[in-house]
Amino acid sequence: MANAPPTPSWWQRQRAQWRESFGNTPSTTAELELVQRRIYVLPSMRGWAVIGIAILLLLMGVNYQLSLAYVVAFLLGGLMQVALHATYRNLRGLIVKVGKSPRCIAGETLQFPITLASPDRAREGITIERLLRKQKRVVGSAQCLRIASDQQRSHPLDVATTQRGVQPLGRLLIESRAPYGLIRAWSYAHFEWVGLVEPRPETPYPELPYATGSLDAAKRQSDVAHDPDMLREYVAGDSLKRVAWKQVAKSGQWYTRTGEAGQRGDVELSWLATDLTDAEARLSRMAAWIDRARNADVAFSLVMPNAHLTLASTAPHHDEALAVLATFPKPLSEVRGVRT
Repeated sequence: MANAPPTPSWWQRQRAQWRESFGNTPSTTAELELVQRRIYVLPSMRGWAVIGIAILLLLMGVNYQLSLAYVVAFLLGGLMQVALHATYRNLRGLIVKVGKSPRCIAGETLQFPITLASPDRAREGITIERLLRKQKRVVGSAQCLRIASDQQRSHPLDVATTQRGVQPLGRLLIESRAPYGLIRAWSYAHFEWVGLVEPRPETPYPELPYATGSLDAAKRQSDVAHDPDMLREYVAGDSLKRVAWKQVAKSGQWYTRTGEAGQRGDVELSWLATDLTDAEARLSRMAAWIDRARNADVAFSLVMPNAHLTLASTAPHHDEALAVLATFPKPLSEVRGVRT
């Protein structure tokens, strides 16, 4: 019988809890509620000024026996106490939700869809930003959000991309200084959530790598997105390869292609068929082939070192193929944080 794993000590459990509270450990859940142990409060610069004035007035009251100085000092102390409680309540109970993994082409901007929900009361002055640890600074939009009671508010976070691959969102800083600006309350959130940056397709689009003898040269030259194509009503027994799926999706009625596009053959998009040496150039050509096959309604299979997709021509098949290119050389199934 295998030995049971050792029970973590109190210190190990406490350390794991601290790491989660500070957002150092990514969470696999799709939403996170800001509870008491996750919220931190400190006076803002304005608050420290008020505290300094209160202390100065208190010392003046003690030294010169000024009753008015006592009154103002204790009023300022009470104001700081009220501000601390109000700002803390502005974050407590706030629910942060994440959506699907965003996708874009290299050089464009990823938009991570963040949703803030307030199930009990209205909240004002909420900001959410992406925190970069290496640069020791916060990047993103500092727009102050207002969330009505029992409502949700979407706020996309933009992440600029420069190269193909997997782009994690990282830690989030959620902050509020409302309603008085005297107290800064903040919390951290870190989701296991990545965006996919697809390779930029090669231009001009290359011809699809049909197998020798599968199509004649005339049909290959007609393999473009806007080929004229005659349609007729679907008859039982027609090949599913000739069904006009886009028209079926739009109208709900089945049609069969009778023109050139309905006669196109299937194609295998293989990593070895690119005839290139540079990996990124190969990926760009594969992306161009996938886009061309999608525009021409050609069913294709994908053969890559990190994946093998069977023959299909559906939209999810195209998306999965591009995702395989984005995560290369790692298999898509081994990439953590992809949310669909």
